Amino acid sequence: MDIRPRTLEASYPSFEPHITLLSLPADSTISLPELRASIPTSTPLKISFNSVNIENHFFRSVYIAPRTPLFPHISLCYITDEDAALGERTSFYNALKDAGRMKPTKDNAGVSLNCSQGAGEDWASTFEASEVWIAECNGPVETWKILDKVSLS
Repeated sequence: MDIRPRTLEASYPSFEPHITLLSLPADSTISLPELRASIPTSTPLKISFNSVNIENHFFRSVYIAPRTPLFPHISLCYITDEDAALGERTSFYNALKDAGRMKPTKDNAGVSLNCSQGAGEDWASTFEASEVWIAECNGPVETWKILDKVSLS
């Protein structure tokens, strides 16, 4: 999905689509083996989309909230606080709506997004995660490092 209401230098970095399950501070003492061991690997995760939300935080600028409690979210974009102060997070959300790229699910219990890159339609209201990536997310988005990948099969 490639929606950019405006061309802004610092907002809209490129990143791999992902769901954030946990965020730890850079000085966390939890080791990579401990993180890996905490991930149940017996079955893929099925994620259903609940809503598209805007928040006052770079890492949750405009995101999909899954139908689960607590922290998990799927970022659609990252927008700097400076651009957000000028209304860019709301502009992105409105561009999704105005372009017809999001709609309620048929049962009105969640949201569906058109993820196609062009004029076609590729509607998604769920996805199945077959692996969990453990990433170091310090610094600019484009410099984040994948430390490990854990298969969920």
